[in-house]
Amino acid sequence: MRDHYQVDWAFAIKNSLDNVVQENFPQDIHRWPVLKAFDFDSYLLNDYFVVIKLKDKISGIPAGGSGRPKDIDLDNNAPNETPNIKNIDKWLDYLNAKLSTRPQDVLLIVPYKEGGKKVEEDWAIFTEEEKQLWHRQIEINIARHFYYLKGFDMKSEFFLPPGYQFLADDCKRLFDDHPDYNKNVFIMTRFVPGNKLLEDLDSEVRRVLRANDLNPIRADDKMYLRDRNLWNNVCVYMNCCKYGIAILEDRIANEFNPNVALEYGYMRALNKPVLLLADTGFRNLRADIIGTLREQFDITDINGTIDKPILKWLKELNIKK
Repeated sequence: MRDHYQVDWAFAIKNSLDNVVQENFPQDIHRWPVLKAFDFDSYLLNDYFVVIKLKDKISGIPAGGSGRPKDIDLDNNAPNETPNIKNIDKWLDYLNAKLSTRPQDVLLIVPYKEGGKKVEEDWAIFTEEEKQLWHRQIEINIARHFYYLKGFDMKSEFFLPPGYQFLADDCKRLFDDHPDYNKNVFIMTRFVPGNKLLEDLDSEVRRVLRANDLNPIRADDKMYLRDRNLWNNVCVYMNCCKYGIAILEDRIANEFNPNVALEYGYMRALNKPVLLLADTGFRNLRADIIGTLREQFDITDINGTIDKPILKWLKELNIKK
């Protein structure tokens, strides 16, 4: 390994982060971690990769070893296969935990190549998959820093899908009211103010969820958008809930409620667990849900039929109290 290999790649990581932040988050560049100052450590991973960890600091000259990287003692929790584009998320989760990486730090797995005299020459002999691996890790670290700067709980599974980062501040306001992402359940239902049947149904669904230490919320509970945009407000709720319940009924109106259908599709596109809770008399099935298991209740006997389907679903998710 050439002298200063780790130093070269530590600064390459910093420069890549700098470029992405300047392009996508210029308003935050003055407070973005590691861009002002950092120290770094390096580790050998099975002779084919070098793990480089940048440690954010307030100021000062970057410092780190230029000798042989430290060895990593892998344990049984390490992924079985060598790092690749399919398992890189698991590798980073594992190494971040093992090396006690802070939210404001950066960790990347760099393919080790003999022969290059500088970063540009190393990069030229990377395979296309190795280049993809680099770009994917930059994305992951940028996302970690983004959530860190916005004050989100880094231990939860919360994430904002691409294109929705503009809702970060609104999501933070929702989390001020409902701080535990892993307990938030988004209720998808028809909105008809003053309808006694729907009000009773909503009340009973919430009762069952709260009895099992979950936090049911609906998009009409509170407006979090400063511009009061209805769809974006719904997106805030859907992004900030780990689970969802979509209520299917067509006795109030003879239709598959389009809002419920849209919200269900959004939640499932994010791979969030969603219960389809269908009234026994529901007639307006659509092709996109016919193949999905539904749990039934009787809207004419809400008190007597609502507990069983929800509790069955919670048991399947291993979250029944």
